[in-house]
Amino acid sequence: MNNTAVVRIVALISTVVLSWAALTVGSQTSASVQASGDIALRDYYAARRAVVVDAARYEGAQARAASEVVPVTQRDLEVETQVQAAVAALFDAVTAGVPLALSEPLPSVDPTPAVTTTTSTTGTTATTATTEPPPAVEPATIEGFVFVDADSDGLFTVTSEPGFNDTGLARIGIVARSPEGAVLRGETQSDGSFEIVVPPGEWDVGLDVKDPDLPDQFTYTTGNPVQTLDCTAGTSCAAAPIGYGPRVRPVVQQVDELGKAYSILDDTTIVTLAEIGTDDVLRRGLGEPAALRGVLQAILTELVQAFANGIEDDAGLLAAQNRIIATPPVVFIEGEFDEPARAAAADIAAKFLRPNTKVDTQATADLVAAARAGVDESEFSVVYQPDQLIVSEGQALDRLAVDAIAATGAAAAQTTRSGASLVLTSVLVAALAFYLSRFRPQFWESPRMVALLGSLIVIEAVSMRVTVALEQSASWYILPAVAIGYLSAVLFDNRMGTLMAMSMGIIAAIGSRDPGVIVFAILAALAPIAYVSKVSSRRAFRNSVITSSLTVAFMAASVAWLFHAPPDSSPVLTMLTAATWALGASLLASMLALAAMPFFESMFDVTTTLRLLELTDRNHEALQLLQTEAFGTFNHSLMVGTLADVAAKKVGANNLLARAAAYFHDLGKTKNPRYFIENQFGALNPHDELTPEESAAIIRQHVIDGVELAHKYRIPSDVTEGIVAHHGDAIMRYFYEKARQRQGEDPVDPD
Repeated sequence: MNNTAVVRIVALISTVVLSWAALTVGSQTSASVQASGDIALRDYYAARRAVVVDAARYEGAQARAASEVVPVTQRDLEVETQVQAAVAALFDAVTAGVPLALSEPLPSVDPTPAVTTTTSTTGTTATTATTEPPPAVEPATIEGFVFVDADSDGLFTVTSEPGFNDTGLARIGIVARSPEGAVLRGETQSDGSFEIVVPPGEWDVGLDVKDPDLPDQFTYTTGNPVQTLDCTAGTSCAAAPIGYGPRVRPVVQQVDELGKAYSILDDTTIVTLAEIGTDDVLRRGLGEPAALRGVLQAILTELVQAFANGIEDDAGLLAAQNRIIATPPVVFIEGEFDEPARAAAADIAAKFLRPNTKVDTQATADLVAAARAGVDESEFSVVYQPDQLIVSEGQALDRLAVDAIAATGAAAAQTTRSGASLVLTSVLVAALAFYLSRFRPQFWESPRMVALLGSLIVIEAVSMRVTVALEQSASWYILPAVAIGYLSAVLFDNRMGTLMAMSMGIIAAIGSRDPGVIVFAILAALAPIAYVSKVSSRRAFRNSVITSSLTVAFMAASVAWLFHAPPDSSPVLTMLTAATWALGASLLASMLALAAMPFFESMFDVTTTLRLLELTDRNHEALQLLQTEAFGTFNHSLMVGTLADVAAKKVGANNLLARAAAYFHDLGKTKNPRYFIENQFGALNPHDELTPEESAAIIRQHVIDGVELAHKYRIPSDVTEGIVAHHGDAIMRYFYEKARQRQGEDPVDPD
């Protein structure tokens, strides 16, 4: 077995192994991903008996059991205390906002007796307090009246209208003081009147402002807080009535301040509180209980009841608030059922109320765990017997099916499927090798072309594997089969391109087992062949990218309509999606194929049309060298290239190859250009000074030099063949005859 055969065998075996590995290694049952929601691409049968829990139903039963657990709750006493304290603070603010501060102390009679100092004959000093004057023959009587001025108008008036009436202020101390400092005291009666018996003379009379029974937060409403009376013996001195009324701020001012501090409350609630608080000052002066306290007590009672029922969340809070508003607490003021006070109490209780029940997360979690553990797993177990069908091809894989496939060993069929893939890949490569050996010997006899064919097959397998991996997030129609068509048609020829399109279909069958993908793979690989078969310019190659991509997009829409469109709805969206993915993928794949072409040309020494176009460009560096060093030879090569191009076209040969070979056939003459007549331009011929043998050696050397330069400038072997063979193997007749003439009768060696 020669080296060529060994290289071919190694290349083919490598192609099989690499292609099979790209398609199967690390994948599950070829293109089938074992995940819930995927479509089963084959029938799955249990390989052994197994009991599998239907996890979806089991977990659903556990979730239902957990949802039926009543959360364990406990009262949050801290919240209740905070709410009650906040309500108490509100009422403290109402009470504190009612009084009007005094700018100066209330005027009064000094109740302190005068002090008299005397000195005895012994020089001792004594101090005596004068509490009453010396006895008189007949005293006088000071009479007066003190009243609570409810309306603070300075007049004692009693009406039948609802509300407070002026009334006498009982049991309040009265002070009478003489200019000498004598102090006499009296007290008002139940009707507010008072009498003080005093010696005749001048007396200052007024209220005892230090009397603890004097109403707090009151002030004089009449202009006579201290009256000076001149009393005559045996007569009654009448003091003017003294009015004493509440000292409060305007309700409007109180409402404004409270409204800013407690904006959550209704305006009517603020007004009601301010009015009740204002009236409470008068109630305290009259010895009656404060009404605000009753309102506060009603609110606290309502809160206690609401908290006792328990409030867990916002929904419970809203329900409790609605109940309070619907049935306000009972509030009595002065024995009367007071509706505004009830409404205010309800508003305050509802607005200050907060959830007071919190969930005991740990205890609840324990109950939930117990409830889930109480679900019997065996009730949701499914028994699978050997060879029992788990899921049929085309059905959706649910969680039970996926678990059953794993538990019963059904996925072990991967080994069989992987082996089948290896066999089919081997058959494909063997068929292609047989075709080359029988019908394309020029490729079969070249190991590098066999290796190139194997590389393209591996690329097909890799592209199929990538497509399978991205199909779920993209589409089957991102398969870059068009690149295979480009590469095979350009690197080989049209017939090989068609053959590779068929192999692309087989690779797609192994990788996807989807009929639509198989059809699309074949059509997409065939699409560019017609567009690149006759191109002879770079512009034509660029145009072929666009036209072939549009063709592939149309093919994708057609295939999607037949194989992948939903039967119960319009196929338009499916077709547009497939065409869009195919167009984008084909444009990208075509450009990548054209970009990779120079790599394949250089790696496998392939002479493609693109490479020939580069070689026949007069700006090629080797032609530039020829033009510079051997201008005559350069013109000669261009003329031969033109003739060869025309001749090749006439006989149906590769005209670009003929032109390129003609352009470079005399490249070696650049080493010694003056030894070739076309570069002498009338100068002396150096061969006249050489022997025929030396001249023949120089002429032969330009072929060797040409091959060396071809290797240097990476000129493909097909073109280099023109350098090697353009002189054939005949005798150099001119120098042979010259040698014969010089040697006469002596024989000349033709070699």
